[in-house]
Amino acid sequence: MKILVIFLLFFIYFALSLSLESTNAIGLYLVISLGLFFWGVIEWKLFINRRNAESRRRLEEQLAEIPHTQSLISNNLLNIMLIDDVGNFLYILQRDSIEEDFSIDPISFSKVLEVGLVEEGEVINLYPRKGLLGSTLLHDQAEMEEDGDEEDEEEDEDDVESIEALCLRIVVDDLINPILEYPFIADDQSFEIDSEEYTEVNALCNEWYQKVCIIIKRYEHTNVAVRLWQ
Repeated sequence: MKILVIFLLFFIYFALSLSLESTNAIGLYLVISLGLFFWGVIEWKLFINRRNAESRRRLEEQLAEIPHTQSLISNNLLNIMLIDDVGNFLYILQRDSIEEDFSIDPISFSKVLEVGLVEEGEVINLYPRKGLLGSTLLHDQAEMEEDGDEEDEEEDEDDVESIEALCLRIVVDDLINPILEYPFIADDQSFEIDSEEYTEVNALCNEWYQKVCIIIKRYEHTNVAVRLWQ
């Protein structure tokens, strides 16, 4: 309500400044309107920060009820990855808005089959090297080789300078939902490749990629890689 009143006063003073004839009065009303505008912007940012802090506090209270030893929470509070190294469970929680509740479905470590680090739709790192994601990667690479000359020319003309998509793609032993994703760059985000922000996000993504690799390694002798039908 306070923010609404501030912006309403801004519009009133700004409208009055357009109807005055005195230069001094116009300047005074413009200064007042600009002051109200910036005050309103500051109050709005404070409101957003308070709301985000409250949402994060409630989220952390909810996560405290889920047994876990490591956690990863996205800045928008819509994606969460938890590792329970005691109970041997992995959680990938997602929702469309902060008003929604998470659907909590634990994934046993033994059901985690593959993990891929995917950037701009291309699998950059993969463990194990063969399997569902690996077969997809090989298929994509074969298509790239067929159009190699054309793509080289396009890359020379349009070098990639920013990244708009980065995620972990995980294959689990679940016929209903076999491939899960945790986004690190998404939702209209874009980071310059040589920026500090991208370096930090990429390092965090690689860190959690290694964690999932370790989980798979523990049960590698009992799991069989999933392969595409030929």
